[in-house]
Amino acid sequence: MTTSPGSETTNAKPAPPTGTHPQRRVKNYLLDSRFQLRYTGMVVAVTFVVATILGWVAYQQSRGQTEMMTIDLAMEGHTDAYIQAEAQAYDREFLLKIAAGIASMVFALGVTGILVTHRVVGPAFKMKSLFRDVADGHLRIRGGLRKGDELQDVFLEFERMINKLRDGKRSEIDLLAAAIAKARSGDVDAAIVSDLEALQAVMEKELSA
Repeated sequence: MTTSPGSETTNAKPAPPTGTHPQRRVKNYLLDSRFQLRYTGMVVAVTFVVATILGWVAYQQSRGQTEMMTIDLAMEGHTDAYIQAEAQAYDREFLLKIAAGIASMVFALGVTGILVTHRVVGPAFKMKSLFRDVADGHLRIRGGLRKGDELQDVFLEFERMINKLRDGKRSEIDLLAAAIAKARSGDVDAAIVSDLEALQAVMEKELSA
């Protein structure tokens, strides 16, 4: 196989288009799978039990309609085999509808449970990360909660706390800077001034990191 001058063959796959958002995956919604699946499982289990009981009651009531149908068919002169087959087909269709309704309800509530718990677990997951940042000495909040997330009030209070800590730290840095300026102009050992400047740098880093 020949190629024209200036042309090249390559097996590289085309790069994905820029500006696209990452695809949502199930694991993105299961940030705390143990809590979310336990809570959702409880809701689904209760729904399944209640829906099954109601479905059984509805099925028992439908049996009366089946008996009425068999009487009508008998009066029309149909054979016993035909009447029995029609009755079984009617009962089977009704049971399938009940089962489909229960399955649809369980599935819908399962998905809803994951989505609802994600609105709580997501903010809690983010705030745990912020707590770790504060414990490491970083007094900065990166980003906020998403629209529709729960715990908005808790996050706002946490944000106010961080801002107050930052204001207090900034005041301490200003006092330290003034003390360093006086130390430089006075008869203070250069090593002590250097230590104070190193402390100021550390405190500045806590506000900017």
